[in-house]
Amino acid sequence: MNDFIDTLLKEQFGDGMWVTIVSALIKIALAAIIAMIIYIILKLINTTFLGRSKNKVLKQISVTSHKKHLMMKTSIFMFFVFLFPLFPKLSSVFSIVTLMIVVCDILDVINAVYILNEISKRRPIKGILQVIKIAICILLGIILISLLLNQNPVVLISGVGAFTAVISLVFKDAIVGLVAGLQITSENMLQIGDWISVPSLGVEGEVRDIALISVKVMGFDNIVYTLPTSTFQTVPFKNWNKTVNNKMRQVNFKITVDPDSVVMEGDETNLTKWRHHVLDEIKKDAHYKDGFATQCRTKGADSGYGLPVDIFFTTDIVNYDEYCEYTSAFGSNITASLKDFGLKPFRASFSPQDKT
Repeated sequence: MNDFIDTLLKEQFGDGMWVTIVSALIKIALAAIIAMIIYIILKLINTTFLGRSKNKVLKQISVTSHKKHLMMKTSIFMFFVFLFPLFPKLSSVFSIVTLMIVVCDILDVINAVYILNEISKRRPIKGILQVIKIAICILLGIILISLLLNQNPVVLISGVGAFTAVISLVFKDAIVGLVAGLQITSENMLQIGDWISVPSLGVEGEVRDIALISVKVMGFDNIVYTLPTSTFQTVPFKNWNKTVNNKMRQVNFKITVDPDSVVMEGDETNLTKWRHHVLDEIKKDAHYKDGFATQCRTKGADSGYGLPVDIFFTTDIVNYDEYCEYTSAFGSNITASLKDFGLKPFRASFSPQDKT
């Protein structure tokens, strides 16, 4: 096509600077027209075929492609490809840049489609796709730099070894996060939708996103916590996934009894009778889940700080709001039942910090 345009113009108007300029403008216009036609075709396919499809995969491809403006970016890439015979170096540079963007967007579309499958909660691939993005960007970046410097890409790749050592120092945290992200995915430590708690950080909530170097957790108050993936390698955390899936959650409650209110009543103390009463009430509760550890036990009293009693059992309530209401009501009820057995909650006259 380009040779045909050049030949036609030379036959009609001969050689000259203005003929060269007109030829270049025509070629640019043709490249723009072809790119626009490609955009229109892709847009029609996306809106008429994919967008109106009842297949959820095709529907998701349409939605994500539209959101990412993938059709427009693809047509821009093709525009620079068609300009290659006219401006080889300039076209190559912009073609590589736009190709990089298009490939990354295609990987985002793949992730959006994958999320539709139930397995995506157990095996998210967002981190893996981000690794692929980085690898593609590095590869195309090396090709782009070699093009700008008029060097063979092999020469640049040979110097990557020393460059990698510098990168490993500068991006140490990012590399640690990358390794942790891959470990989380491969070992199934976390899943999207899991309810987790990180006691040392005061974080508790639902896992909403597992990326390459970060994990997003939404708390019950809708606060989104963004934690480095390396956190889950270095900090102890609790994953309630199995508990929630099996419709069970442990209730833990601690109360401190005034030792002076504990008295013998026959062969038992009133505290022992109260503990047995609490266990009976727990086992009669409609939400009590049998078959798991159920205890109401006393522990050694710390001089001056009362007699601690630990209570724990398993309930079938997993909804967080209902669980909070249930445990709050339970704590209030057993505290109120102390007086029925002549017991009193311990009231310290000074705090532990005051102890010398």
